[in-house]
Amino acid sequence: MKTIWQDIWFSVRMMLKRPGFTLIAVITLALGIGANTAIFSLVNAVLLRHLPFNEPDRLVMVWEDASFLGASQDTPAPGNYADWKAQNNVFEDMAALQFQSFNLTGDGEPERVTVFATTANFFPMLGAKPEIGRIFSQEEDKPEANKVAVISHSLWQNRYAGERGVLEKNILLNGESYKVIGVMPAEFQFLMSGVNIWTPIRFTQKNLADRDAHYLNVVARLKKDVTPEQAQAEMKTIMARIVKASGESEQLSVSVIPLSEQLSGNMRRPFFMLLVAVGFVLLIACANIANLQLSRASTRTKEIAIRTALGAGRWRIIRQLLTESLLLAIIGGILGLLLAEWSFAFLQQLIPQNIALSAKLGLDTRVLGFSLLISLFTGVIFGLAPALQIAKTDVQSTLKQDGRSGAGTGKNKLRNALIISEVALSLMLLVGAGLLVQTVYKLRYQDLGFQSENVLTLRTSLSNKKYEEHSKRVSFYDGVLERVKHLPGVVSAGYTTTVSLAWTGGGSGLSIEGRPENPNEVINATQRYISPDYLQTMGIQLRDGRFFSEGDNEKTQSVVIINETFARTFRANENPLGKRIKVGEPDNDKRPWLTIVGVTKDIKARGLDADVKPEMYAPYHQVNYNTWAAPRDLAIRTSVEPMSIAGAVRQAVKEVDPDQPVSNIRTMDEILGTLVLQRRLGMMLIVFFASLALLLAALGIYGVLSYFVTAHTQEIGVHMALGAKSTNILAMVLKKGMALALAGLAIGLIASFALTRLIQSFLFDIGPNDWLTFTIVSLILTGVALIACFVPARRATKVDHMIALRYE
Repeated sequence: MKTIWQDIWFSVRMMLKRPGFTLIAVITLALGIGANTAIFSLVNAVLLRHLPFNEPDRLVMVWEDASFLGASQDTPAPGNYADWKAQNNVFEDMAALQFQSFNLTGDGEPERVTVFATTANFFPMLGAKPEIGRIFSQEEDKPEANKVAVISHSLWQNRYAGERGVLEKNILLNGESYKVIGVMPAEFQFLMSGVNIWTPIRFTQKNLADRDAHYLNVVARLKKDVTPEQAQAEMKTIMARIVKASGESEQLSVSVIPLSEQLSGNMRRPFFMLLVAVGFVLLIACANIANLQLSRASTRTKEIAIRTALGAGRWRIIRQLLTESLLLAIIGGILGLLLAEWSFAFLQQLIPQNIALSAKLGLDTRVLGFSLLISLFTGVIFGLAPALQIAKTDVQSTLKQDGRSGAGTGKNKLRNALIISEVALSLMLLVGAGLLVQTVYKLRYQDLGFQSENVLTLRTSLSNKKYEEHSKRVSFYDGVLERVKHLPGVVSAGYTTTVSLAWTGGGSGLSIEGRPENPNEVINATQRYISPDYLQTMGIQLRDGRFFSEGDNEKTQSVVIINETFARTFRANENPLGKRIKVGEPDNDKRPWLTIVGVTKDIKARGLDADVKPEMYAPYHQVNYNTWAAPRDLAIRTSVEPMSIAGAVRQAVKEVDPDQPVSNIRTMDEILGTLVLQRRLGMMLIVFFASLALLLAALGIYGVLSYFVTAHTQEIGVHMALGAKSTNILAMVLKKGMALALAGLAIGLIASFALTRLIQSFLFDIGPNDWLTFTIVSLILTGVALIACFVPARRATKVDHMIALRYE
């Protein structure tokens, strides 16, 4: 123990003796260790932490697998849920949830709230308890029971000022009275963000026999010693039995997904990519410090020789040098922790919204342990090779040098290998960053099929009870549009089911007149019911036919406009104009035939990188069925800054219906920004890490060449004394540095061609081996390397050959 303390004290003295080296080493390590700690804290919060539920590893989501319709995780029908629960032998319990959206009125400004209607066993199965009050009982989950509600912590604080008197208070949801019986904790969250209220689902026997409406989310708890794979196998058997008995499609199956995978499964690969990136940065940092240690070793050979001559063994020398490295790494790790904590506010934005309330970044025990381990590992990595090299010092030859220091061949080879590795790793990071930068740019600025500039959007979801009659809905839409269109700064306005990219849209089966029936063919299209001016407001181009007009109302022929994909898919090789389609079966007398009067350009409606699907638009005046697809989003094109008219639009809605809430007020540009936000943040991180790697690699090249110039000062003096010109000396040093850089460049290019395929799934409209990206990155790296080489090379040309010949 005494010798260990001696080693530590001696290491401190050596660090203080060379403050410049110590400062550079600590800052370099702090950046590398801090980046790794920050990204690990993100991985820990999202992928490694236990979900805040009782025995979360036994919780699974159960979905209908309708892959034949393009939905591998489709929401189950109540009838299927009831049979699953009754027939399975693998689950302890199973609960159902239904997503809803209500208007909250009666005790303040109207507000649109997100609601989960759940079975009474939902909270107990999760092990979730309210912060105050209670949860609803089995008796309150029956159709005839009084209506009760449990509210979220955020709603309690924001609308009711956190008053405990909210318990037993009656609130109005879509005009119906609900008694508040409990408030959930702030960190409680399940499946999605922004849920304000939970109510009993109150299934009727008719509901539980329904296999046509698919709208539930189903969560279950596995029995002990039952694996998700076993549950999957049994549920498939049960589903096959249900399909056979009910006459549903034989292709319909079931999917059992662990809850942890459901909530964070799509984040695993992006986070792994970030871990690889920061790992590269740390390796480059270690290589740099190792190079500094090797350069510094040339000034310590005589010290090591004297200590060896006085009896210090090789292991004792290595231990002393490793102690210095570990001390540097630990100091760098402490500073890295501070940098990591400083980055948490930024990294929190990368956490998926569906777990954001409970997945908070912080320096918990696991993160602190990781930081300590990575610091120790780093200290060994960058310290071991120099220590082994220095410990090989030949005592007699070193003492005979009388103070001269040479550049050992073994040390030079190691230094060169480290620089080549740094350049190769930097190139791989830069290539990845370049591909991701282009991906984000292409996603954001691709041809969307509509014009997003100067468009304000907002939502006015109508209560089904208050606006049950179609005429009342039409009167509301018409009244709002009439007022909004006359506001100063408004160019045009239109209503739609949902604006593009805000929701993927909904669809149901279609019939196409004159098309032979094919039992294996599914005819489906996203349906949006719109006002006459909506398509023009969004700048959606017409390819053929006409737009809707005010004359397309309930008294005229029912019409529809389809997109190009619809025409290609279902009306290939023929002009679709004048042809007719129907929502539902062809013999359904309650649904009219819709005549195609126009074809629009395809637009990005389901997602920036999602394939375009068949889509249809119908005038809301003519549609008194499918109320689930009734208009709720208002799009307004303006000649002024869109948000500047938001207040006036709110007032216009209030004039039509004082109790109607207005929500989701955003510009289309904001919606687009939100869709690329996580990719943009991830891209920014990769670009930062790649830039840091490039800087470290440049410093590494500079350091090696500076050492080369210093170690060969006498040789340079001899060359100059014999008549060598400055350009010859400059070329000699540049050749040395660029040879290392180009070797690293070649290795990095080969490795990048292989590794970029791992990020192919993150790319959009660009190949993993894009030649332009590889070319630009190679030129950037070559240019930076040339600059790093030029500074010490130019210094070499300034050597005074008379002084150099006397140099020791």
